[in-house]
Amino acid sequence: MFILSYEFSSNNIDEKIELLQINDIFDAFYENPLEITTDEFGYGYLEKENVTIILKVAFNGDPKDLDDFKEKVSSILGKPPINMEEINYNYESFKMPPIELKNNWVLCDPSDSSEFEDKNVINFISQGAFGTGLHETTSDILNYILSKDFTGKKVLDIGTGSGILSIATAIKNADEVVSLDIRDVTDEVTLNSSLNNLSNIKIKIGDALSENLIDDIKYDWIYINIGGEETTMFMDFIKNHLSINGYLLVSGLVTWSYEKIKDFILENGFKVESELNTNEWCTSIFKRI
Repeated sequence: MFILSYEFSSNNIDEKIELLQINDIFDAFYENPLEITTDEFGYGYLEKENVTIILKVAFNGDPKDLDDFKEKVSSILGKPPINMEEINYNYESFKMPPIELKNNWVLCDPSDSSEFEDKNVINFISQGAFGTGLHETTSDILNYILSKDFTGKKVLDIGTGSGILSIATAIKNADEVVSLDIRDVTDEVTLNSSLNNLSNIKIKIGDALSENLIDDIKYDWIYINIGGEETTMFMDFIKNHLSINGYLLVSGLVTWSYEKIKDFILENGFKVESELNTNEWCTSIFKRI
């Protein structure tokens, strides 16, 4: 594959792409110039205006036709490319590096498990869903879960993503774990459950706030690792499904809004059991009273 690069202002980049599409050239792309911002509940972004952008046009045909293609694209765009390079992509699956956790646990690809015979291994293949243990919030929760015994407990994991928290909980002897997500993560959670010989995880897909996805039972633990705003949105749902004296594990919170979210949770009939934080990320365990 060859990539032709052209330089344009962000103000007219979409116009240039439309010109290419009119001429049946669709493999064109660019990186949005983003500025990372903070908001009340975490991070956001703004698109920068009036900045220079590199528009890239891909050619994946016969190399002998490359010169004609370059001439056609340059004629459409009204200028020559600033660069042309050949790229050979390797489409092998991403292999997650092993992650050593506390209490002699390690999270790794099954192909690496033989390297950790003296440790407790969680086999895991990342397929793109959120939550691989690499982020501070996920690592903090994993370390907490793996220090507990969930024998006899029912656990609901809201926003399960990759399912890694559900898998860790199932490994720690939970009677039943329900993995809930608005996106269809069934394949990934099922795969990683099977890699650890687990049969106590149920997967529910959909919008739990507008659909009747969860049976009318009470859970001993509920996890929510999707941010402060989402935690407030789910509070009525959480109280409907968490038993009295049950535990709520909340993560994905940031230091600058943590006290506000904590006060909100306390006002809804909880007390703080423990608090963890790594860098700007906060994790807390609350008990319903």
